[in-house]
Amino acid sequence: MPLIYINAPAGTFQQEERDALADKLTTIALDSENLPNTPFVRSTTWIFFKDYDEGAVYHGGKPGGTRVIGIEVNAFQGGLDALAKEKLITEFTGAIRQCLGLADDAIAPVYIILRDVPTIDWGVFGATISLRDLRDPAPDAKPV
Repeated sequence: MPLIYINAPAGTFQQEERDALADKLTTIALDSENLPNTPFVRSTTWIFFKDYDEGAVYHGGKPGGTRVIGIEVNAFQGGLDALAKEKLITEFTGAIRQCLGLADDAIAPVYIILRDVPTIDWGVFGATISLRDLRDPAPDAKPV
């Protein structure tokens, strides 16, 4: 149930690219976190795109430059071990590379930060939720 923020210069992604990318990143995140790919669990993964206006993104201390994309992934502590984190980083970067039309061997301008959030620090609809709640949801759990 990651909470994901994608920060990029304005114009980096068109709406249809965002739609496809959000779907792909959700699938990668659930797989990396070993969560079932059900409508309910998919609905607990949220992705926020934030565009920054020209002049608000600096590269090397100067405005402009490479269109670097910053991705912040908040996940339950213990949900991603070291191998899962590597998988998520590799596959997220590949998805961005593909979305931008970059060659497979091109350096993708993507920075990813992973945050492990203790479940006690994660409130959902007025209560805490656990990794176990998501890995073994009720069979009749309705999407959020």
